[in-house]
Amino acid sequence: MIKGAVTRFVVIGALALATVAAGGQPAGAGAAVPQTVPALKSWAAGGGEFTLGEHARVRYAAATLRETATEFAAGLRAATGKDVEAQAGASGDAGDIVLRIAAVPDAPDTPAAYRISVGGTLDLQGAGESGAFYATRSALQLLRRGATIPGGVVTDWPDYAERGLMLDVGREFMPVPMLQAQIRRMGMLKLNMLHLHLSDSFGFRLESARRPEITAPQHYSKQDIRDLVAYAARYQVEIVPEVDFPGHMNGILAAHPDLKLRSADGVASEAAIDISDPRSYDLMRDILEEFLPLFPGRYWHLGADEFLLDGLKVRGYDDYPQLGAYARATYGPHAQPVDAFLGLINWGADIVRAHGKRPRIWNDGLHTGAGTLTIGSDIVLDYWSRAGVPQLPLPFFGIARTPQDLIAAGHQVKNAAFLPTYYVAGGPAAAIANQPPVLGYELWDPAVFVDGSRLDARQNAANLGASLHVWCDDPTVQTPDQIAVSITVPLRVMAQKTWGPRHPAGYAEFTALSDAIAEPLP
Repeated sequence: MIKGAVTRFVVIGALALATVAAGGQPAGAGAAVPQTVPALKSWAAGGGEFTLGEHARVRYAAATLRETATEFAAGLRAATGKDVEAQAGASGDAGDIVLRIAAVPDAPDTPAAYRISVGGTLDLQGAGESGAFYATRSALQLLRRGATIPGGVVTDWPDYAERGLMLDVGREFMPVPMLQAQIRRMGMLKLNMLHLHLSDSFGFRLESARRPEITAPQHYSKQDIRDLVAYAARYQVEIVPEVDFPGHMNGILAAHPDLKLRSADGVASEAAIDISDPRSYDLMRDILEEFLPLFPGRYWHLGADEFLLDGLKVRGYDDYPQLGAYARATYGPHAQPVDAFLGLINWGADIVRAHGKRPRIWNDGLHTGAGTLTIGSDIVLDYWSRAGVPQLPLPFFGIARTPQDLIAAGHQVKNAAFLPTYYVAGGPAAAIANQPPVLGYELWDPAVFVDGSRLDARQNAANLGASLHVWCDDPTVQTPDQIAVSITVPLRVMAQKTWGPRHPAGYAEFTALSDAIAEPLP
């Protein structure tokens, strides 16, 4: 997605300013350290080796681990050809694997932490269900390289809570089997958040009962979504839905042209809804109330990006006097036109909270010094663009607030920097975004934001992580399967950087290792 063509003027400088990520080689790194993708945090060699038995059992100590153990056993059968079965139980014989949940010493307090103790049996211990699952991914990768693992203890955990993939299914519909394939891939890489951008230029991709006229011909039924959510949970992946308001609503507004935002000179936006019209709120509320209960995850993404961008044409609030009139009538005589937009964010966030979820938005509409309203500090900000920098003022967008400023205001952020977290299929942004993955591998980590600034350790505690963002600006350029191939290496790099941030291997060795062990088995 273009996400503001102006960003291309600053993203190259951002990488030039970024320093090579510091720290993080696994403890005891050396030739004998078992290699996985992402890399292990800690390896302490010692003790006897483990060899997978010809008729090995994966013993699971809690019923909640049965599905993970069963999937793990199937992966081992496919990888090794051995007769591996999952069975309930808290102990095993030589050549067996034991899977359990227990506190992980010498690791942060996160359910994603795990420990692997190598000996006659292979003991996999997760601090929570996610940690137990990640232990199976590392063990599977190690056993794909050979049936024997040298003696020692692995202790591992992620640096960031959110490690993900965003797919622009609003512009290009991606069939359920393709989404499932990406979920399996994410599970192998310990990525845990699938963000679905469900509505944009070419369609609203959910089957709506309340507003059937907005549903695109290619869409997901409610049962498709329920099945996908359950499938993702098997791989410890949470689905974050996004229906973008009040811009990027082309697919919805095609059925409601009377609600398009019109400028003072009578030009109707194809993408933006008129947020001074009460009927617009009725439509948006219907969508939120219908679909919020469908997704059981913690978040709902409200979008809120590029409100006044229509194609490549950018207008200012002064072009829409009805927005200023609405803001003053609603929020008081001193309100600014942008308060109509900020008030909409708070309005949508209240609905999201009423359903027990936490709201998220993109950051670019939050400008320094703009507006009299403040958005809720619980809103997570996916930070993709400064939309200009002091050295390159762009008054039609304004200067977006810095990540440091937003963190100081109480927000958590996620690093969604245009470069290197974007992959763009088609359109003018593709040439800027689609840089060789080695640049991200060598020069970037999630503490480095789009303007080149790096969060300090205190600020970075409010940084949830990063995702690879796949935008389909021109859906005719690549098929979904071709997109899946194109993002193979960038997704692996993202997994390493959000877990790691550095792999002890050089880039060439990292890619060869990933080819060997990091893709899901058929």
